[in-house]
Amino acid sequence: MRYEDFMAQISNSIENDWLYDDEIGKFVFRNDIRISIQSDRTESVGDDGFYERWATNFPNENASRKKYFLQFNDCIVDTFYTVQVDGFRSAIPYPRLNGMTITQQQYNIGSIINSIHGYSFDEYLTSAGITVV
Repeated sequence: MRYEDFMAQISNSIENDWLYDDEIGKFVFRNDIRISIQSDRTESVGDDGFYERWATNFPNENASRKKYFLQFNDCIVDTFYTVQVDGFRSAIPYPRLNGMTITQQQYNIGSIINSIHGYSFDEYLTSAGITVV
C-alpha cells in the first residue's frame, strides 16, 4: 500500500468505520483491519503542560500534548499530534498559528479520535478559534 492510499483510507473514513478498544487506546479500521490509530500511552497524562493561549482558553485550563500513531500492520507510518484541552475533554490537532487553521485531513482524523470523548469536537474547535481549510 502506498502512503497516499493509506492516508486516504483514514482521511476519507467516518467515526463509525472504526472500532475502539479503550483498554489499549487503539482504533481499528473496520474496512481494513491492518489500519489502526494507536494512542501514545508512554507519556503520562499532563507530563508536558501545553501553554499556548488557544489551548488554555477553556473552563479547565489544563492542556497537554498527545500523540497518536497511524499504523499499518502495527508499524508506525505517521504520527498525529494533538493537544488535549479542557482537562482532557477534547484532542485538538495542532493548528497553524498563522491563521489558526487545520486541514481537512486533520479535522477528519480529529473527528475519529474525539468520537470517544462524548463532547462536540466542532464546539471545541470554535472555542479555540480554529477553522478548517
